[in-house]
Amino acid sequence: MLDPASLSSGRLTASLRTAVYLTALINLAVGLAFLLGPEIGLTLWPTPIPPVLMRFIGSIVLGNGVGAWLVARGGTWEGARALVGVALVYGVVVLAALLYHLLVAGAPGVFWTYALIDALFLAPIAYIYIAYERAAA
Repeated sequence: MLDPASLSSGRLTASLRTAVYLTALINLAVGLAFLLGPEIGLTLWPTPIPPVLMRFIGSIVLGNGVGAWLVARGGTWEGARALVGVALVYGVVVLAALLYHLLVAGAPGVFWTYALIDALFLAPIAYIYIAYERAAA
């Protein structure tokens, strides 16, 4: 549950800022792993990914990591709004695409794990977005 005082002030709670910092660190590590994966021989996905696409994915994830770090450092809903909105849209689109590929296109079963993880992250992101947006209105 989010603190009503934090919501009305537009400040992110300390626990939310900590979660965003942790998200930033994870994104920075994963982004670098994808970006440098072809050179260091990392296989980060259950199906083959061409090196140029690995670098493209790494760049996007790295950029999100930097954005999350800036959000946590700023500590305001105004600074977080766009990145949280992006995370929400990204999560919904990825979940829909994964479900399509799992249910219709015959994707390997390992992708159910990715779908479950994505779904678990969507609920708190949606809750945070709705709570802060209602308080800002």
